[in-house]
Amino acid sequence: MGSRSNHLLAALGAGLLATTRIASAQAPGEPSAVWPQDCDHACLIDLSARYIDALVHHDPARAPFARGVRFSENDVPLPLGAGLWATIGSAAPDALTAADPQSGNVAWFGAVRENDQPAYLAVRLAVRGRQITEVETVVQRSGGLPAPFGDPAKLVHDPSFSQALLPQERRERERLRDVANGYFSTLSRNDGELLTQFDPDCQRTENGLSTTSGKFGFAATAPGCQRQFELGGFRINKRVRERRFPIIDTERGVVVATGFLDHDNSFDHYRTTDGQERQTLLKWPNSLSLMEAFKIRSGRIYRVEAIFTYVPYAMHNPWASVSGPYLPPSLMMRDRAVNAKECDRACLSGFAQRYMSALVAHDPTALPWAPAVRYTENSVPMMIGDGEWGSVTGVGPAPLIVAEPASGNVVWMGEVLEHGQVAHYAMRLRIAFQEISEVEVVLNGKGQPGPFGESATRAPDPAFEQVLAPAERRSREELIALADGYFSTLQHNDGTIRTTFDPACQRAENGQSTTSGTFGSAAIAQGCEAQFRLGLYRYDDELRARRFPLVDVERGVVVAMGFIDHSARLQRFTTTDGKPRHSPFAGPEALGLMEAFKIRNGKIYRIEAMFAEVPYRMPSPWVESRDIWAVVPLGPP
Repeated sequence: MGSRSNHLLAALGAGLLATTRIASAQAPGEPSAVWPQDCDHACLIDLSARYIDALVHHDPARAPFARGVRFSENDVPLPLGAGLWATIGSAAPDALTAADPQSGNVAWFGAVRENDQPAYLAVRLAVRGRQITEVETVVQRSGGLPAPFGDPAKLVHDPSFSQALLPQERRERERLRDVANGYFSTLSRNDGELLTQFDPDCQRTENGLSTTSGKFGFAATAPGCQRQFELGGFRINKRVRERRFPIIDTERGVVVATGFLDHDNSFDHYRTTDGQERQTLLKWPNSLSLMEAFKIRSGRIYRVEAIFTYVPYAMHNPWASVSGPYLPPSLMMRDRAVNAKECDRACLSGFAQRYMSALVAHDPTALPWAPAVRYTENSVPMMIGDGEWGSVTGVGPAPLIVAEPASGNVVWMGEVLEHGQVAHYAMRLRIAFQEISEVEVVLNGKGQPGPFGESATRAPDPAFEQVLAPAERRSREELIALADGYFSTLQHNDGTIRTTFDPACQRAENGQSTTSGTFGSAAIAQGCEAQFRLGLYRYDDELRARRFPLVDVERGVVVAMGFIDHSARLQRFTTTDGKPRHSPFAGPEALGLMEAFKIRNGKIYRIEAMFAEVPYRMPSPWVESRDIWAVVPLGPP
């Protein structure tokens, strides 16, 4: 190649380098190196009020949204207009607001009503060119899990959040951020050491309830912020993760932060610094997604107001700079012939049993792992050794084990013990070349909504293990179609049957019969088909991200994964018998499931399902989605 060509290549390389530098010449995550200055404090507060007005009226046109606005609810990207937008009835007129003209962000904390039920809402808006470009929301709905939840009628936001500080009480941005960050560091594995400074009169409100005065939680024995942290009362908090500080108001001394409180529950007893033994309320791994406002004066935390809600353990925030949760799909059918030869049904069953033994021993090193492994719990990718690896202490005696040598998949469904407490557990392994390459877990711990069988000795129907006569079998494609038809029947259940049921069909969910006895729909109609013909599940909006990774033709067993979405738009409906019914869901939510079908003679005979509540329309990391925002259409012009 001549010198002229070399010079041309060098010039092109320099041009590409210059382009790369220009494209990244600002702080990570920022669209520009220049802070927006076109919307002052009053402007931002006004836009937060206009957003709430639009939300309550279910009308995005009442607020100035940018084209392509991004919206999330409880850490799930949604189209603007979904989630709370469809179910809200009203918002309290009093709210805590905070704004940061330098970053162009504003926050709103307050109470709302949703389908006539109280809820707490925290909103962060990003504003560019006086238009809303980002909407991040945390919604706490009243539920059965242990968490503060105050009476909205009694909620009073501390007026100090809106009051300007005296010049000598103020601190610069970085210092305010460090004080708030130190609060989170003090909260992580709280052992009594203080890593920030508190005002002697520091008080905290969480989900509308004081947790530093009164009788809730540690407030009864250790009033005030500092005393509770010195006591080490929050020892169960493994970490405060993905901390972000989008709003810092130096004039008022206000910081608004977001993040997650992770509870791995690797222990269920601990001692506080006063020598007393304490016990955890939940035994299974869980996280709290939070938005928290701090009032800081003279470098000390004076007031804290937080709104948080339960999410699956180790769930990620789509606004944070994290990698890993949304990966391309695995090659689940790779090397089918090789897998069929190297690991038969007994071999796969042995892997499942070895895995459960290693789980109880909290020893992942006892298993042969592939060079690259994908692991999820309740649709959250995480590292082997985290989550259930720290909380499971025993295994029930009668699991359902289903294997398919052709794909290298094996499923274990049954009960586990978490510090002696029953939980329902479903797990899929994929084995390739005598190594574990995939682990997918659905866990339902005690205290979660929905059916919950209490016994750890319940055995699945023996029909799942029985080999079918050749005349009773159906092809792989037919079996998948019957299971998929079940899901289609469940989706917008209107009484139309889109699959075929055995007259004796029965279903168990999380260890509880839901087609016989008196639980739930079984009290209205007995048997699978009778419930569907009535249209009892009309409130199921969509059965999404359906997958059928394991099909055992010889035994007529299909294992499926997916999500049941409930938008909670439909609160009242009429079943096909003409009777009025009411939805059990007051607010949007979803169920992540793993479900086994026993099919004989082309008819569904038995169903064994495990599911756990997850945020509404939470995406599946096993379905390809390289851009987590790709599901969100452009907003209004």
